[in-house]
Amino acid sequence: MHSKTNIFYIILIGFIILLNIDSSSSDHDDHHDDHHDGGTQCFSGDSLIKLSNGEYKEIGNLQSGDEIITIDQSKIISTEMVMILDKQISKQALFYTLRTDSDNEISLTQYHLIPTIDSNGNENYLFAKQIKIGDYLFVLFNGKLKYSPVINITIEMKKGYYAPLTMKGTLLINNVLASCFANVNNHHLAQYYMAPFRYYYKFAQFMSVYDPFNINKTEGLYSTVNMMFYFARYFRSDALYL
Repeated sequence: MHSKTNIFYIILIGFIILLNIDSSSSDHDDHHDDHHDGGTQCFSGDSLIKLSNGEYKEIGNLQSGDEIITIDQSKIISTEMVMILDKQISKQALFYTLRTDSDNEISLTQYHLIPTIDSNGNENYLFAKQIKIGDYLFVLFNGKLKYSPVINITIEMKKGYYAPLTMKGTLLINNVLASCFANVNNHHLAQYYMAPFRYYYKFAQFMSVYDPFNINKTEGLYSTVNMMFYFARYFRSDALYL
């Protein structure tokens, strides 16, 4: 993983973030129009996110620095919201809505990753379209971690989708654990390549800049993410599903 090519790729993306951080708002829509129609896509606009203070916030209202709940190595922890990788308020997308026995629902686009637990207790990340009835998802139920089987799957068009990025690379959507990443084959590799965003976010916080990615001003696929897909096609095409 830590080859010279990978290190070069991370450094390159870091420079791209710095070069595009001020211009992303103005030229963002043009980048998005040229991108693959799937974009990153992600979660439906009706998704609710649980904050560390116990309150819930609509996914479209998330801000950089929000402390939200996630699950890491079977532990319930807090993680920070870094940015929105892709935000579409009015566009429609096809969603796989998974309902669990615990009566939780999560709506994801077909190539969005979600962790499951197998009979041996191992965690596996699958695309939403690969999930089958009976697969176990991680859910937060009455404040405790639970493994709950999927009992119903519906495919439907919904308006609006959002792709939040957290420090841990995961988050709870309607109390169901999900990856922050779509259109990639490996959750952990995607988290590795998102390091420049996390580093820049922490640096911006240190400099008292609390919205370094202009979350409220940009709509569409973030310009740097668009460039990351472009470079990944050359350096790590095996890691993408586009």
